[in-house]
Amino acid sequence: MLSLSYSEKLDQKTPILVPVYTEDLNPKKRRILRGLTRAQKRAVRSALSAGTFAKSGTFPIFSGDAVVFLHILGKQNETKTREVRESGEKVSSNAHSYGLESLSIAPGSLNKDLFFSFQEGVIFGSYAFEQYKGEEKGKKEKKLKKVRFVSSGNKKDIETLTHTFDGIQITKDLINTPPSDANPTYVAKLSEKLAKRAKGVSVKILGKKDLLKLHCGGILGVGRGSQHESRLILLEYKGGKRGENPIALVGKGVTFDTGGNNIKGRHMRWMKQDLGGAATVLGAFFAIARLGIKKNVLAAIPTVENVVDKHSYFPDDILTMHNGMTVEVDNTDAEGRLILADALSYVDTNMKPQAIVDLATLTGACTYAVGDDFTAGLSNDKKLFSKLKKASENVDEPLWELPLHSRYTKKYLKSATADITNCGGGARAGTIEGGLFLQHFVDKNTPWCHLDIASVAFDENAGLATGRDVRLLIDFVKNF
Repeated sequence: MLSLSYSEKLDQKTPILVPVYTEDLNPKKRRILRGLTRAQKRAVRSALSAGTFAKSGTFPIFSGDAVVFLHILGKQNETKTREVRESGEKVSSNAHSYGLESLSIAPGSLNKDLFFSFQEGVIFGSYAFEQYKGEEKGKKEKKLKKVRFVSSGNKKDIETLTHTFDGIQITKDLINTPPSDANPTYVAKLSEKLAKRAKGVSVKILGKKDLLKLHCGGILGVGRGSQHESRLILLEYKGGKRGENPIALVGKGVTFDTGGNNIKGRHMRWMKQDLGGAATVLGAFFAIARLGIKKNVLAAIPTVENVVDKHSYFPDDILTMHNGMTVEVDNTDAEGRLILADALSYVDTNMKPQAIVDLATLTGACTYAVGDDFTAGLSNDKKLFSKLKKASENVDEPLWELPLHSRYTKKYLKSATADITNCGGGARAGTIEGGLFLQHFVDKNTPWCHLDIASVAFDENAGLATGRDVRLLIDFVKNF
């Protein structure tokens, strides 16, 4: 974890980093020289006059005083909030390549708002998942440990950055943890452990006996083949007005998804990410609690392991859900919606929330629908979706609405033997089909939105979780 602080002046005892637009790579531009010593200004002007800088990267300039690193952002008109944050994320790796353990970072070309986004990037970019890496004997790599921002920021800004980063780290760590460790029991114990570290948070874990009494056939059915007992984890944070109904966040927690008897085959790689919805809800929930946001919030996490075993549920099985509906299993690989259905029904019936937002790595079709940079959203309430869309814009994490097209319900979810089937459209409009299925388990008068994060929760090229939508949920709850 980085040690963060603010100062009105540059610390000449540590290397200095200055973010710079390409337009400011000009010896006459004074704003990037603010706070530098005479020797540093002279050295920077000399380097800029030589005009040898690339369009991106971090470049050291030596003057006899503290070394100055110019961190090139790109063109100003092409560098918005998200690009600035992403550029800040590279600082940690760049510092590592130069063997730096501390930095003093000036605003350079950036205004106050964009400099805060850059600060977010710096701390978010310091994340590393190294719990399972061996270490060569006697080898200790230098990493960025201490950062001082030259800003009028205060303790509250540092707390915001720190608690948000903690939430994102919870999300990333849980998704990145190998599935042999991150099973349903692990998720339950992690939830209990985190609850002890946050004020105003209570936790309740529903196991097999509880779920049987509640007729949660979806959660019990999907997890039937696993040696690990399925759970429904309920977390409450009471930060709002006493007696005020909560905002509910529900996250799909399939700790590994083989596809069950409809086995995935070559698509099974990276299926540890199938608890992405649960991890995102968990990270956002605890960030909200630690930030002391004045809202009542409920987090519900159904968690199961979907494996192939002699006890696994079958295609053609009929499951009775918490709300009494029966579901014919068309495909055991459409399992996420089954466990979410029970959780949604339980939360809606028993907790009477103001609104419900569920998150899930639900459909492979999501990437085909919106690409790899959008979260897909389907909602029964325009005002609720508008608030989520505003939050996505505030944190620059794109959200796109898809329609809950009722005609597809009859076309894709019709069953000859049960009330509905869990899957019927195949690859056609799969993300919409998933939303339509879930809609059956929320009262039509309850504002609800389903967020399919299958396209954004995990970067398969990097082999790591992204932490996307944690910030979106924090902003949404804060401004609800």
